[in-house]
Amino acid sequence: MLHLALLAALWCWPTPLRGDVVARFQDLPSCLPFFYQGEPPSGFVGGSQVHVCQRLSGTVYYATLFDTYGRLPVYSAFLYKYRAPKEPRGEGVDRSWKYEPQLADRQADSNMAELTEAVRKDAAVLRSQAVVAEEAGRRTHVKVLLNAANMQGSRGSRSATYTVTNALAVPRPFYHLWKVGLKGVLGRLKGQCQAADLHLVSGAVRSPRREEKWLPAKGKGRAAMPLLLWAAFCCGGRASEALLGHARGSGSLTVSGLTLGPYETKNMPVAQLEEVLISRMGRSRLHIFKDGCAPPT
Repeated sequence: MLHLALLAALWCWPTPLRGDVVARFQDLPSCLPFFYQGEPPSGFVGGSQVHVCQRLSGTVYYATLFDTYGRLPVYSAFLYKYRAPKEPRGEGVDRSWKYEPQLADRQADSNMAELTEAVRKDAAVLRSQAVVAEEAGRRTHVKVLLNAANMQGSRGSRSATYTVTNALAVPRPFYHLWKVGLKGVLGRLKGQCQAADLHLVSGAVRSPRREEKWLPAKGKGRAAMPLLLWAAFCCGGRASEALLGHARGSGSLTVSGLTLGPYETKNMPVAQLEEVLISRMGRSRLHIFKDGCAPPT
């Protein structure tokens, strides 16, 4: 499998001293196996975004492009049921919330760390990450993990999903519909993928700034609430599919010839999802998977 070959090669590749918040994912090769054929998505990067190789206890488990202005992930890229080489599967998951120290201090440790009460009050952390949003919206909203714990294959990889740089707040009714949609896509693809690696990239699109909604509405450490959630699936060039959801409870959204009602989700080809994202994000072009998830040559 490609990702195992890439991982094996990394044991002798020097790691940059600056840690795991990097200018490009290519600057930290241990991140590359989480992208199809080792190539990150293109066309997503903006001025307030940083590249985070999500490391817990010394192991990188997935990659996230994070928006420090909106304090929410643009996307997380990961492998379905991943566990690191020689890592035991383990049982359960550590659901304690974590944060990325290097977003607050570039000289900090490269591992995600526990989000303690003291950290929640740290001014540098509040400026860069959404550490109070879940408290403000607990009754009406749910934290969605773009890389969901139940899609991971070891205690370590599941525990690494519980970090604020992989999470965003959505209304509870939408959350339940989104889970159903993801389950449906996985059910269809697992049989087709068989032994092939299943690569996923899951992301969010914000509203235009004049229409932005925040949780909480004011204050430090708040987060922008996504307008759209999306997920793209690619298994070894054999099959691909995408899911798009409208995370608003009123009004409809029409983009690139597609109309979504309140909390509506739709399945579509990856190429159609890319067209929607290009239109909504104002990009000239954008690609999620190398060669559109075509088989390796």
